[in-house]
Amino acid sequence: MRRPAFALLAALLVPGVQARDRMSWLMPDVPPASMPVDGKPTTGIADQIALYISARWPEAEHRFIYANPKRTWLMIERGEQACVVAALRNAERDKLAYFVNTNLVPPLQLVAQASTLPRLPLNAHGEADLQKLLSDPVLRGIVVERRSYGTAVDELLAGRPANSRLETTSVGDYGRNVLKLVVHGRADYTLDYDYALQYASKAEPEIGALKTVPIAQNNKPMLGGIACPRNAWGMAAAKRIDQIVGTPEGAAAMIKAQNSWHTPASQQRYAAQISEFQRQRAKPTH
Repeated sequence: MRRPAFALLAALLVPGVQARDRMSWLMPDVPPASMPVDGKPTTGIADQIALYISARWPEAEHRFIYANPKRTWLMIERGEQACVVAALRNAERDKLAYFVNTNLVPPLQLVAQASTLPRLPLNAHGEADLQKLLSDPVLRGIVVERRSYGTAVDELLAGRPANSRLETTSVGDYGRNVLKLVVHGRADYTLDYDYALQYASKAEPEIGALKTVPIAQNNKPMLGGIACPRNAWGMAAAKRIDQIVGTPEGAAAMIKAQNSWHTPASQQRYAAQISEFQRQRAKPTH
């Protein structure tokens, strides 16, 4: 049945109606943030978040677009009617989008075998001093060539001494091959996110034996959320999403999506901060 002309006109003129009529979710193209099957979300972190919200937004037509970061943020910058799921929040992105906070993401970790832990330079809080580690004459590190590990860590890597035992490699597979190098003693440590370790261990159980240690120079959890373009449509969509996740049930669902791909050690390490985030997320922001 064709929609009446006045309904079509309303959909064009009223931002709230646009947000209800159609919702496009921009999904990250890296597991375990998203793990689509036939173009549909499944059990990834972003997948679970988008499925929870879309199930409680029945008046909208939902579609899922799996895109790389360049395409994703270009669409947001252009003001297209789409929102990014599981996006890390920073000052630059806040200028482009309205954010709805959904997760508190544990920061990048140092990953090593259990036998290596006593040899790491740790501070009084049990955090690895990456600057000292990069100068260690014995311990061998390995990272992925041209991959960004965040501003603070990238600066330390770039400024490491000429005789540093840290090496770079071009092997891909989302870092899983690098983790296997550490498992087999080809390197003593690497750097990665907790959820990446958890994902890799599902396919390679031996990787699950690796341990994570927080990095002193990069020890603060990051805000993750859903980003909608900074225009009238994006504001309406963000408000609707905020209402859906801003309940005790919604907050619990956001944490569950995250914890399903984070190691028990990380969940315990940041338990107090995640609990406080969940308490605040249990009600709408506005």
